[in-house]
Amino acid sequence: MRFAQLVGSRSLEVVVGADPAPRPGQAVVAIDYCGIGGSDRSAWVTGEVASPAWFGHEWTGRIVQLAQDMPDRFVGQRVVAAVGPSCGQCRPCAFGTPAHCERVLEQIVGLDPLAASHGGFATHTVADARRLMPVGEAIDSRDAVLTEPAAVAAHAVRRSGFSLGDVVVVLGTGTIGLLTAELARIGGAAAVVSVDHASARRELACDLGADAAFAGVNKGLTTWLHDHTNGLGADVVFVCVDAAEAIAGGLGLVRPGGVIVAVGVGNQIENLSVTALLRREADFRVSLGYTIDDVRRVQTLMGVDQLRVRRLLQPANVALDQLADALQNENQSSGPPKAVVGVSA
Repeated sequence: MRFAQLVGSRSLEVVVGADPAPRPGQAVVAIDYCGIGGSDRSAWVTGEVASPAWFGHEWTGRIVQLAQDMPDRFVGQRVVAAVGPSCGQCRPCAFGTPAHCERVLEQIVGLDPLAASHGGFATHTVADARRLMPVGEAIDSRDAVLTEPAAVAAHAVRRSGFSLGDVVVVLGTGTIGLLTAELARIGGAAAVVSVDHASARRELACDLGADAAFAGVNKGLTTWLHDHTNGLGADVVFVCVDAAEAIAGGLGLVRPGGVIVAVGVGNQIENLSVTALLRREADFRVSLGYTIDDVRRVQTLMGVDQLRVRRLLQPANVALDQLADALQNENQSSGPPKAVVGVSA
């Protein structure tokens, strides 16, 4: 087995180790592909990560071995890293809010008791079998690496309270931003507007269904919103970019009584203006992670090609030995946002 692990800021090593053996409740998965996410790039820069298993968490592969306490009929099944059902025992579950299950969040960030000692930048890994989601027959294995980011986007759309006919603005056209825009369109938005400084990404957003795209929170965007909302502003603004000024900019776009949602772990909210929220009586919400239901929903949409993910993938695979070079290349704005490490494929 070979796997990549961080050893410091902008430094990693590819380790050769023994093939993993499953503990009770675990499955061994041969990795086919693993997406490089924004959190992986942040970990590369800082040399710090929430857990070793979090470094490379957007993976898909095939079950090659199961623990002795589990039936072997699932060996050979294509799976994607997801989450299991809520545990029913933690405090949020006992309180009646299983969507905030502590065990599920632990699985997402690789802190659960059955997590591997490394992430999915590897030839093999182990995982709690309960968090492995079968990949639908209609979904290509390489496309499946976007299941987890799509579930994050779906969770944000659901958290927003989004309604049919809403006007939606999405700040950022990285992987999460593009998927959020697509899902808002699928969900029945009257109009979706994407915002990003990169012209290629704005073009991609429009190809995927955005009605308009702007280079920033500028006069063109505010004029467009004025003309299409009777001067009120957007019903929902999603902030899908890690920039301190993004939330402040989004507050200026939302209508009175509207909603602004900060998506993901990277958002900086130090500059959140409560006064701006009060003036509009707007809701500020955050969205972190996803649930098993979010995963099922996006897989259904991917399987019938309503959620079109392939355009988000960079065409060439990154070899495991080239991972450091791919992480070092931070200029990802000129093409599709998602780099993919191809391991056994």
